[in-house]
Amino acid sequence: MKTVLSTVNLPERAREALRGLANLVEWPSLNESERLDVLRRTHVLLCWCTREFRLEEWVRYMESLELIQTFSAGVDHLPFNVIPSNVRIHSNAGAYSVPVAEHAWALIMALAKGLHRITLDAREYLNGEFTSPRRISGATLLVLGTGGIGGEVARIGKVAFNTYNIGINRSGHPAPYFDETYPMESLTQVIPRADIVVLALPLNKYTRGLVTERELRLLKRNAIMVNVGRGDVVREEDLYRVLRERRDVRFGTDVWWVHGDREEIPPRIPLTELPNFLGTPHVAGGAQRDVAEYAMVRAVENVVRYLRGEEPLNRVDRSDYV
Repeated sequence: MKTVLSTVNLPERAREALRGLANLVEWPSLNESERLDVLRRTHVLLCWCTREFRLEEWVRYMESLELIQTFSAGVDHLPFNVIPSNVRIHSNAGAYSVPVAEHAWALIMALAKGLHRITLDAREYLNGEFTSPRRISGATLLVLGTGGIGGEVARIGKVAFNTYNIGINRSGHPAPYFDETYPMESLTQVIPRADIVVLALPLNKYTRGLVTERELRLLKRNAIMVNVGRGDVVREEDLYRVLRERRDVRFGTDVWWVHGDREEIPPRIPLTELPNFLGTPHVAGGAQRDVAEYAMVRAVENVVRYLRGEEPLNRVDRSDYV
């Protein structure tokens, strides 16, 4: 029976799914003298990489490791350079689609209706440069990333607001709830058409710094842009420069820029001081206990597929990151 090591304590439903299929060990339950032995016999690692479990330090002891399954949807935090090439990596893509898409629409609505600026004077609110309400119904919605989160953003837009949806993905392949889809190379051609732009991209070597001053200056007048993917998809300095000059553009984000080894909240550049900026502290996915538990169960269910000899979902292509 294979050993599955989880870097966190699992909910009972997840433990039950593994019962009889694997020997489950939870990292927080181990004392220091037990750790090396468990690491050496671990076949599958279920992980959130945290200060309590730094994979780059422990992976060299994991001589039996076959598969890494992340609890997170994104895998940009993994130390690909030290993970042996024979170890399969699977993400938890799709586990957070609904709450993150809901949060994206919360940011869109707050910005569109000027709720990011407090004013109790009706005339000031209706005529204010940064608070005057904008119409959402029938808007053209451009979503970068047509996967789980992006697809759910598009579905909500189509069902609730009758949006016309344009999608951007790696190849331009069609996707549900999108009226048109284009490859990444077409971004500068389609971004001027959008009333609302949502960034729902993972961070990898193709998407890092994808949105620059050039793309931001191509935004339609009175456009709204929201980022629920990764902060570093947008160039931080370029965003600050354009928002300061393009006062008609409103920008919201739940994700921030990484400096060193941590996401800086608030950012070093004074974006939060701009009147056309709205930020939340990376809480869209997994902040609530029920969301986190659902994600953990999803990750475990994928490991169960592997243990049963089936093909697990969401295999990560290392070449996207190294």
